[in-house]
Amino acid sequence: MNTSKRIGLRIRTMRQSRRMTQADLAYAINQSPSSITMYETGRRCPNFETLEALADTFNVPLASIVTNDERLEMNLQLFNEPSAHDQQIRLVVDMMEPMTYEQKQQVVAIVRAFASTCQPDRKG
Repeated sequence: MNTSKRIGLRIRTMRQSRRMTQADLAYAINQSPSSITMYETGRRCPNFETLEALADTFNVPLASIVTNDERLEMNLQLFNEPSAHDQQIRLVVDMMEPMTYEQKQQVVAIVRAFASTCQPDRKG
């Protein structure tokens, strides 16, 4: 079972144990009912903001919904998305404002090298 499906199963179990409908949960976290369906079936993985909203709604720690290993895997998958890749690199560089230009270039090279070696298993 992949990460999205494991997280989706936990979300569905928590929602059902609280006797909430998908519409109830969608309203509580300001999402559409179809988003809840996609999360619960594993067709889509909630972003970290949504995961935090779910944890707050269910009154559980975030680790009850997503493990540290799953968070790491999600980060790696996001980082390897072509559209997010350059944004992530720019964010790292912006956070390193006190560094010299050369130091920033080194950080970019390290991050690119890391991203190219961390290809998550995409089997479903």
